[in-house]
Amino acid sequence: MPRHDRVFVLHCTPKPVAAQSESSLLLKFGPFEVNRRTGELKKNGIRVRLSGQPSRILLILVENPGKLTTREELRERIWDEGTFVDFEGGLNAAMNKLRRALNDSADKPRYIETIPSLGYRFIAHIDLHDSTAVADRASGVTIQKTETKGGRRFWPVYAAIVFTGAGFLLAWRLNTTRDAQRPWKITQLTIEAGVSEEPALSPDGKLVAYSSDRSPEGGRDLYVQQVPGGQPIRLTFDGTGNTTPDFSPDGSRIVFRSNRDSGGIYVIPALGGEARLLARDGRNPKFSPDGSQVAYWVGSPHMFVAVPGSGSVWVVAATGGSPRRLAPDLTDARHPVWSPDGKHLLIDGYTSNRVFDRSALDWWVASVDGGAPVQSGLYDALEHSGLKAWDTDGPVKSLPLPDAPTPACWVAAEGRVIFSGVIGGATDIWEAAITPNGKIAGDFRRLTAGASNALDPSCSTTGAVAFMNSDSRQDIWLLSLDPDRGMPGGAPQRVTNLLAVHEFATLSGDGRYVAFGSTQSGRINIWRRELATGKETQVADSTFIHRFPVISPSGRRIAYSADENGRRFVYATTSGGAPEKLCEGCLRATDWSNDEKTVLTFGGNPYQINILDVVSHAQSALLQHPTRQVLFGRFSADNRWVSFTERVGPGRAWINIAHLEGRNPIPESAWIPISEEGSEDWADWSDDDRILYFTSGRDGYICLWGQRLDAISRRPVGEAFPVQHFHGPLYYGQEGWSAMHGRIAIALREDAGNIWMMSRPDAR
Repeated sequence: MPRHDRVFVLHCTPKPVAAQSESSLLLKFGPFEVNRRTGELKKNGIRVRLSGQPSRILLILVENPGKLTTREELRERIWDEGTFVDFEGGLNAAMNKLRRALNDSADKPRYIETIPSLGYRFIAHIDLHDSTAVADRASGVTIQKTETKGGRRFWPVYAAIVFTGAGFLLAWRLNTTRDAQRPWKITQLTIEAGVSEEPALSPDGKLVAYSSDRSPEGGRDLYVQQVPGGQPIRLTFDGTGNTTPDFSPDGSRIVFRSNRDSGGIYVIPALGGEARLLARDGRNPKFSPDGSQVAYWVGSPHMFVAVPGSGSVWVVAATGGSPRRLAPDLTDARHPVWSPDGKHLLIDGYTSNRVFDRSALDWWVASVDGGAPVQSGLYDALEHSGLKAWDTDGPVKSLPLPDAPTPACWVAAEGRVIFSGVIGGATDIWEAAITPNGKIAGDFRRLTAGASNALDPSCSTTGAVAFMNSDSRQDIWLLSLDPDRGMPGGAPQRVTNLLAVHEFATLSGDGRYVAFGSTQSGRINIWRRELATGKETQVADSTFIHRFPVISPSGRRIAYSADENGRRFVYATTSGGAPEKLCEGCLRATDWSNDEKTVLTFGGNPYQINILDVVSHAQSALLQHPTRQVLFGRFSADNRWVSFTERVGPGRAWINIAHLEGRNPIPESAWIPISEEGSEDWADWSDDDRILYFTSGRDGYICLWGQRLDAISRRPVGEAFPVQHFHGPLYYGQEGWSAMHGRIAIALREDAGNIWMMSRPDAR
């Protein structure tokens, strides 16, 4: 018999919007324009990224200007009863995102006024593009039920497009089982001002373990507590980044990542005791279904999945021993999840030797006994379902590939995978149907619908799912340096304060300007800020994504990267015209010479550092290695030396310097190692070239370190010393920085979040 599946379609009434003229769909206020049909928001004609609940709230408010829209009304019209949401937190986070997109303020609103305890009112003047636009007020959301017959789906004409302003189709096929139709019971498990994250439910669902900075000493430690409540038991006491716990199948042990002793995988009794090292290095460990093995991955968590050589998957016996690598055919492999029978691993993996090849990214199924991994078809299934793991439409079509959705658990009974992913611009917990042999079947269902980030799902045999509800921000900060000691002269000072993501800060030679990437215009683009006045200017606005700025010593020119339909370019701003294209195929510019006639770039496979003539655009190789990636070149203050990063393995890199001989290639034999701890990142010089600053994970956190150099030979003198620790609440997410004029400009993150659990009311 043909299968009959129920499909729920959300649609607005009273009349089909297709009957309206295009002009009547546009509502304008200030520099903004919103399309009532699609929810698309534009500022001065440029699209502003806004999706999910914030987009739908805006549509409701602009359709009712001057009138109070209550919080309860928003709840009824936006948040479905069968879908989890922490409504109060979700609505507040959605309003924050909406205000951020509008550059509005709750204290001094220009567009949206908060009526305390009641709701919101749109207070700006609405300019109707057409007299017929008055109109239909949003009249709520109804549910239209249709059926599929013989595998063919029949849709009402007026429901063909459903809330496309939310970034993806809010209609998905629900299984006709009783479980799929029962509502979730929602329980908040932690209430902390800081960060509680990465939960792990015990198999019976009675305990939850998690990582938190709740202790008075700070740092990340593990805690375990009863579900749904109870006093947390502290499992670790060193605060050295103890994270990502996972219970053994019998609930007696917990395996976790710790940064202690250069980092590794550890095992500890579930209710406390001595922790035992299981394997050096490693992240996100998972017990096998029979408890005999532990899978984990090694690499950099701050790098895109689609970067070859940045991750690998390993398996080790739960009693210890020599780890063995799985799926070596994958150029990058992360986040292994065991199949229910323990014979396979589902891996977030990549197969290309090129960076950001979308076709090479997928989930892969690898046999524990070895052999080539098999593609699961996740991304084809997403596309066929009308969902997207990234936005490929409109002005953000060139956004570099983000982290893939992360698999969390493979549930046997229901044949599904639970995962967290950015789909349609929102980070939520999803489930996907999966066949016993690891093929994604294409039935996707979103489990959370909050406006904040829903991350780190964990499953129990009872069907419950725990996760973290996160809120974070990333700003540019300035750190003043004592010129004699090379140490900070005070606490870091925040430079940017808009609710937007800011990244890759770069200072001009005189310290007057800082350039950075920011989403404040609705997509990632380049901005320049005059530090004395706070005046900000957007650089070279375009429909394409611009990132990775590097400002010239005078502050007059900025080189930056652009991805245009898969083609990579480096541009430089000019004094009075269109940006100048410096090179094609080079990934990034990383520094200017003092005379601003040459630029250091990197690209190729493997990466190599080139020196580029700004006038002729001619490039020549400066630093290269036959197998290793060489990148992030920075001139010394006198332009006689260059510092750079050499990636020697997944998540491992060294800092070197070399003496410049004009534009001639520098052989590897002339490289001077500065730091070979193995987890180094970007480096930059002090104003007098006596100190090389670099970021390193040698103490378990990515912190800022310094190495004094001999005045003549530039070889290291003494031991490296910590300049600024970022153990929390501020931390460095490898988003770029620069040292200049006695200061360091750096992008730092601040996180907050708590643990929640969703379960069925009658679950046992």
